[in-house]
Amino acid sequence: MANHYSQSHRIGRLRCFVALVVFSLGLPASAKKPGKHLFILSGQSNMTGGLKAGFAKTVEGSLGKDKVVVVHHSKSGRGIRFWDKDYRFPENYRFPGKGVPSERTKLQHGQEYGPLIDKARVAFDGKPFDTVTFVWMQGESDGMRGLGPAYEKSFLRLLGRIKKDLNRKDVGFVIGRINDSHMSDPNWKAMRDVQVKLAEDTDHGEWIDTDDLSEPEHGVHFPKENYQKLGQRFAEKAITLIRRKYERK
Repeated sequence: MANHYSQSHRIGRLRCFVALVVFSLGLPASAKKPGKHLFILSGQSNMTGGLKAGFAKTVEGSLGKDKVVVVHHSKSGRGIRFWDKDYRFPENYRFPGKGVPSERTKLQHGQEYGPLIDKARVAFDGKPFDTVTFVWMQGESDGMRGLGPAYEKSFLRLLGRIKKDLNRKDVGFVIGRINDSHMSDPNWKAMRDVQVKLAEDTDHGEWIDTDDLSEPEHGVHFPKENYQKLGQRFAEKAITLIRRKYERK
């Protein structure tokens, strides 16, 4: 009897184990990921709805549609100062062909931050997100205007303000490096270098290359059909950041 019971018990445990394995293998990868994930997308004209669509499709496919919230706010032709209320122009700076920044110009600082953080707060309120990631496609305006020297500190202030306003210390970020349309301009090249430096100086940052997504005739922008690819590329780096966070736990 004892042997019969022991054998039956082992068979029962084996069946439970097999059932558990089969059930686990049948789950989509997204169902195995803990928590929910907030993505905050912002920038100027290249941060389009097409980019958002490509981004959302990719993160939802990887993490699960019910575990992802994507917030989006963009504004064409805006330098980073429109997101940074405490922006400081480089010393003795003059706009190309226009002269020194006026006091009226300085009043524009931070204008786009309010709409962005309001959307993020609505998404964030009352929801326990496991990760928050800031996705940034901007810098063309600053590159063309020789404002690279102020960019690093400005971006870090912007990121710090998002952390403070959402009460999060662990906001990751992905920066899209502006394309190679103006490589003859040293200011443009310097802008690209700053964007890469921002990502590579921290373990919670990543950057993406955009050079292969456009041709010279497209200028600083990309053909319409490539914006979803751009969004997908951003998403893949954002997912890399999330996986890295889980690996450290």
